[in-house]
Amino acid sequence: MKIDKKKATAPLRWQRRLLALGVLAGTLGAQTAAAADDWLTKDWEVSGYLREYLSWNLENPTLIGPDGQQRDDYRYSLSMARTVGKLDLYRDFGNWRMKITGRVSRESPTSYGKDLQEVMDEWAATGGASGSSVNLRDDVYDDEELREFWIQGDVTDTTNLKIGRQQVVWGETDFFQLLDVVHGYDFRWRSFLEPENEELRKPLNMVNITQRFDQLDASLQAIYIPGQLNDHEDRGNSYDVEGGRWANNPNKGITFASAPFGANVRYNYDHPGADMDDDSYGLRWNGLLGDWGYSLGWFHGPNPNPVVNPNPATNPGQPQLQTGPYEGVYQGGATEAGEFIYPYIDVFGVTANNYFAGPDLVFSTELAYIPNAPYNVGIESIAEGPGCGFFPGFCGIREKNLFRSMFRIDKQLDLQSYLGTSRPSFFTVQLFNNWITNFDKEEQLVNLAGFGGATKEFSSIATAVLATNYANDQINPSLAVGSDLTYGGGFVIPAVELAYGDHVRVRFEADVFFHRTDQEKPLQGFNDTNLFGYFSGNDQLLARLTYQF
Repeated sequence: MKIDKKKATAPLRWQRRLLALGVLAGTLGAQTAAAADDWLTKDWEVSGYLREYLSWNLENPTLIGPDGQQRDDYRYSLSMARTVGKLDLYRDFGNWRMKITGRVSRESPTSYGKDLQEVMDEWAATGGASGSSVNLRDDVYDDEELREFWIQGDVTDTTNLKIGRQQVVWGETDFFQLLDVVHGYDFRWRSFLEPENEELRKPLNMVNITQRFDQLDASLQAIYIPGQLNDHEDRGNSYDVEGGRWANNPNKGITFASAPFGANVRYNYDHPGADMDDDSYGLRWNGLLGDWGYSLGWFHGPNPNPVVNPNPATNPGQPQLQTGPYEGVYQGGATEAGEFIYPYIDVFGVTANNYFAGPDLVFSTELAYIPNAPYNVGIESIAEGPGCGFFPGFCGIREKNLFRSMFRIDKQLDLQSYLGTSRPSFFTVQLFNNWITNFDKEEQLVNLAGFGGATKEFSSIATAVLATNYANDQINPSLAVGSDLTYGGGFVIPAVELAYGDHVRVRFEADVFFHRTDQEKPLQGFNDTNLFGYFSGNDQLLARLTYQF
């Protein structure tokens, strides 16, 4: 999100980044100074892709202006026309390796996108602004990124160092994060639907050291992320609070940084308990114990999801709910409703996996414990009852001890005689669970600030994916499904990917969501809407054309 503070500090952060990358380049030069004169331009591996995304609404998304009326019927309207180019440069220098990856994204205007921007400007004007503080194309969708810039090599026979801009993947899960918390994700342009997680994951500048213990069949990984060498917005998950096509229903068209009626909620990256200049670090032990692969991990860094730190001056309400570690340290503007922050937390985790020959399947599990996980509190707003401000969840922040688990089974299914596939199909099923160990219903925890869905002590989500192959892997249909077993709702994603030779890939996909409860109008009518209610009105059809080289 573009705010004045970010604009003011961006040049300094880029200077820091360029300085860091200059140090990396100098280190690489020192390691390879004895090579041939043309070492810098010789033997580079070049790869990448050119990609076009097109998506169409399969139902009419809610887009209500200040007049209280739905703007238009956008069913079957083109919602995204996105062009992406990615270039990878890789070279092996022998004992050391280097990779540079850049990605450029550009979106073409659509009539639906123009209406989103127009409604954003209208809502912002009701709060006294000349328009929204965000231009969707310039500030959210169009992007130029240095995705990777690292060098890696063996410092000793058993010690490997990787330094620079990179991604570190921890955990065993698809769809939802448990231990994969080193990086945040950018869900604003595609939500969680992109099949390749690395396209949504935000890379970071870091030091990554792995020490092998061969006699123990194990290794210890240590990572260090200097806060001041990473942009603030690269930390934590980014959700569409700008009012774009993936804003939670019914908030499309509302930019919370310049919201109406003084209900502004901006990002604060300098909060004392959530300062993005603070460093992050973690340790992960990987090993084999008999037939079991396992890992033990710990990470200290920003909470993956932002929470709202309400402004006490503009959110009067029930005093008994206005407690917690963030009370009295509000840092935002005097007239704003609150601020988005990413409190620093500790995540402790265990993973395990094994292959069982009898049933011919792979079992894996992931367990995570998060002491003092932040939750927003307050189910009702002042407008809806004896609440604490503009929206549910604006009664403050409470820290709870959270235990999360995932159990997964992967299996090859021989469906050739039933479906006519060219080889066995891949099937996976996962069960995700949350348990708040010190739960107290009277605290009125909410799952997301701005929505009145009350958090329960136990909650579970189940997902499954079936991937099949035809014509020697030239035609590859798949089906992904998910169900929220606690709050209701789910998704169904049928897709097919077509492969033409080595270079061309075409993917067609339908994203269909179900929900138990949704909110019909923005800023009013709060109810017990939860996860899949946020996606109400977002059913879509996607076509993705990729030329890879």
